Amino acid sequence: MRPSRVEINLKNLEANIETVRKKLGKTKLLAVVKADAYGHGAVAISSRASAMGVDFLGVGIVEEGIELKNAGIQVPIIILSQELEERVEEIVRYNLLPTVCSRNFLEALNREGKRQKRVVNLSVMLDTGMGRYGFSPDEFIYFLKLIKKMDWVEIAGVMSHFPVAGVDEEFTREQIIEFKNLILQAESMGISIPVKSIANSAAFLTEKESIFNMVKLGLILYGILPFQDGTPEEYLPVMVVKSKISFIKTIPPGHSVSYSRSFIAKRPTTIAVVPIGYADGYDRKLSNKGWMMVSGKKAPVIGDVTMDATMIDITDIPDVKIGDEVIIMNKSISAWDIAKTVDTIPYEVISRMGKRLPRLYI
Repeated sequence: MRPSRVEINLKNLEANIETVRKKLGKTKLLAVVKADAYGHGAVAISSRASAMGVDFLGVGIVEEGIELKNAGIQVPIIILSQELEERVEEIVRYNLLPTVCSRNFLEALNREGKRQKRVVNLSVMLDTGMGRYGFSPDEFIYFLKLIKKMDWVEIAGVMSHFPVAGVDEEFTREQIIEFKNLILQAESMGISIPVKSIANSAAFLTEKESIFNMVKLGLILYGILPFQDGTPEEYLPVMVVKSKISFIKTIPPGHSVSYSRSFIAKRPTTIAVVPIGYADGYDRKLSNKGWMMVSGKKAPVIGDVTMDATMIDITDIPDVKIGDEVIIMNKSISAWDIAKTVDTIPYEVISRMGKRLPRLYI
C-alpha cells in the first residue's frame, strides 16, 4: 500500500451516528454522502450508515446515486441538487429521489415516469434564503398543486437549506418561520408532505426549532464541527491522513528548498520529504505555512508543496529516520487547522483528499 494514505475509522462513524440518534428521537436522519462521502469513501460509509439504520442517503449528482445502487445500497437515495432534464431516464431507472425546483424538470420526470411505468417520488426544494436551488416562496404552493395534478410524480418531502446557521441567528430564524408557515399552508390545503427538512449540521447543533421530521447531516457525522471553535468530544473524527518519510537530507545555510526558492535555509537544516502533494489534495497554499507531526512534534512545511511531495523541517526533532510515520491530519492537526491556514472550510479540506490516496477502513 502507498505510504501516504487515508485511514477511516468506521467505529467513530458509528459512535457519531449513535450520538445523533439519541438527540433526534423519532426524527429521521439523512446522512450526506455526496463528494465520495466528503472524501471518506461513499460506498463504505453508506454501507455502514445503512447498517446503523439511517433513513436516507444524500448525494450530489446522479452518478453518485448510481454508484451506491450498484453497490447494493437499499436505503432511499436523494439527489440533493436538481439535475438537468437529460438525466431523468437514469433517475427513474435507478429509483433515485430527485430534487425538483423547476417546471420543465418536473414535467420531464412525469413524462419519464409514464414511459417507464413508475411513479417518481421527489423532493421539492424551497428557497428560503440560500439563493441557490429552490422554488421561491411565492411560487411554492402553486407548484405543489401542479405536482398533485400529475399522475407519475409524487411528493416525498420538502426541503430547504441554511446559508448562515450558527452564524446569523436572526436570518436563520426568519428562514425557519417562513419554511414552517408554508408547510402549514400546504398541509391545510390537503397537500401531504411526508418529509419536512431544513436542518443541517450547524442548525442541528444550534437551532432546535429547525428540526422538523428529518435532518440532513454531513460534517458532524464525520466528527467535525461546522464552526471554528473545535470539535466537541462527543463527535469523533473519522478521517486520519498519514504518510511516511521517504527521504532525509541536511542542507547548508543559503540553500533553497523547492520551486520558486520560497524557503532559504538560515542554518544547517535537516529536511524530510513526505510523498504527498497537491495532486493528492494537500493544498499548495500550505507551502511555508502548514505543519505535520513527526514523533509527536510539529514539523513545519518548508518550501512550495509540489505535485507529489512536501518537504518538512525536522532539524529539531531527534532520531528521525526514513520510514517513520508522519501525521498529516488528525486531532493534533484538525481539518479546521488546515482550513484556517489556507483560508477555506473543512468541507473542502476533507473532500479534496484525492483518489490517489488509498483508503484503509478500520
